[in-house]
Amino acid sequence: MSHLLLRLIISITLAISYPISASDTLQCVSDSYISPVTQTSGLSNPAEIGKYKYDVITYGEKPYLFSIGKPDLVVRNVTLPDFLAAYSKSQDYKYDAYHRFDSKNLPLEAKVWLPQTSEKKPVILIVHGNSDPGFDYLGEMFSSRGFVVVQVDQTYLNGLWGENGARGWILLEHLKLLSLWNNQQDHIFYDKLDLENVALIGMSRGGEAVALASTFNRWKTLPNSEESTEFGFGIRSVVALAPMDGQYQHSSGKNILKNTNYFVLQGGHDADVYQFLGSQQWQRVEYDDGKNYVNHSIYVYKANHINFNQDMSDDIHWGGSKKFYKKLLTAEQQEQLTKVFVSAFIELTLAGKKEYQDILRNPLGSEFGLPEDIYVSRFSTSAFRSIESFESLRPENKNFQIWVVSPKKLPPFSIEKERLRGGVDTPNNVLKLKLEEQVETTLQFELSPFDVLSDGTQHLTFSIAILASEEHEACRPYNLASDIKIEILNKSGYMISKEVKSKGSIAPLLTSDYSELESGDVRFAPTEPTLQTVVFPLELLAEIKEEDSLVLNITFKPTHNISVILDDIGIIH
Repeated sequence: MSHLLLRLIISITLAISYPISASDTLQCVSDSYISPVTQTSGLSNPAEIGKYKYDVITYGEKPYLFSIGKPDLVVRNVTLPDFLAAYSKSQDYKYDAYHRFDSKNLPLEAKVWLPQTSEKKPVILIVHGNSDPGFDYLGEMFSSRGFVVVQVDQTYLNGLWGENGARGWILLEHLKLLSLWNNQQDHIFYDKLDLENVALIGMSRGGEAVALASTFNRWKTLPNSEESTEFGFGIRSVVALAPMDGQYQHSSGKNILKNTNYFVLQGGHDADVYQFLGSQQWQRVEYDDGKNYVNHSIYVYKANHINFNQDMSDDIHWGGSKKFYKKLLTAEQQEQLTKVFVSAFIELTLAGKKEYQDILRNPLGSEFGLPEDIYVSRFSTSAFRSIESFESLRPENKNFQIWVVSPKKLPPFSIEKERLRGGVDTPNNVLKLKLEEQVETTLQFELSPFDVLSDGTQHLTFSIAILASEEHEACRPYNLASDIKIEILNKSGYMISKEVKSKGSIAPLLTSDYSELESGDVRFAPTEPTLQTVVFPLELLAEIKEEDSLVLNITFKPTHNISVILDDIGIIH
């Protein structure tokens, strides 16, 4: 994908002055971070090998006469629908994305890990990006834990552009084939596949493809046609590893993921998918069926692109620079964190193990063999009740007030577009706020009693990222979360909530060091403010009535000057 990378980074320069050399950048960021003080979870390791033995089976097209190997099961080829076969031409690309092969004769090729059991088991499909398949480490782990794993080979789509819709569609063709086998009494897959509990995992271009597949799966018919898709599988969960976004777009625009659990994992030193594009699909998740869903994102500071895929790690080094990768997590470390987080998410959403959500919300580098690093976690659920999302740019439409020390003094603030690395605008709005050293800055929101009238534990959450900080420039440790106060008051001004602190730690400004990859006009913007969720448990000191008028105060009093962005303030269970 180097052609894409060059388009993103040529002539992008962000002028920031640091008192340290480039080689010390990662250490300075690490020194600025205070790890959260949290007890270990006591949970079983989601990345442990399970009790199941498994068989490995391959399927694919009929081999050529002189082929070295042949699949265990020979299967039919498939045809792409016209709207996908013609997509790249409609997007004004120079060449048809399918000019190198016949879009009416595409093979279904895969490697399957099948647990040795008579029970039906949930199904996981894994797909690569612009590379070869390289996820045996996930296939072996998941199958030992009782999942049927299908690693799909779509290498015939590599080297093209505009083809991610086809990648997603072909995944559903694999599910159609598996469904057929699942109902054939004489077949090895007969009654072994729980196709009402399916997860899709994809990396890079495959990371966009799995989200598209989930959307295609909801279609009853082909676009502008009465022809049935024969889909409608039970795709419950989608996992994207360093995904692309927007390479394929529907006629209505970018993909919206509906009524599906979503998890995106991104590295802070990705030299291929250079921007956190998966954060955009994370924003475009919607729920309307009244069921419970989760939406998770974890950004790993020292992770990169290639180490998610065993076929790429230690063999392909972007720009020929192995020095760049030596200072980051090793391939084994990145595979371990991928196993831990992806397995926790799959166990949570397919197996109903709710205890594993804490691993995703509060990642700890001291547990489950996770490497020491900065993990930036953002999450939401279908039960999230929004108080303010800053989507209205008009001041008269805002549902909040801001003041410094007293309501008469206004601090510098604005509502702006969230920006990816290199200053690229996104559709999402955020509140940009400048905080002064040892000065109280308060955000006040009107609060409906219905927001806090609920049985069970409730938490106030919001997303925050640091834009600039004096402590970062000095490489001194600081946790802004320790200087945030939360209050809920009634109409008489009496505080009716117990003062609490967040147990989390807000990441410093994450500065990446791409110096070994830079040359000539090729420059990488060093920072990408990445929103993370902070949590404050709510403990009410008085009874709330439906007719009460309430206000929520979020007060910052930092120990030094600092600029932040805020988003998605609300209540979560």
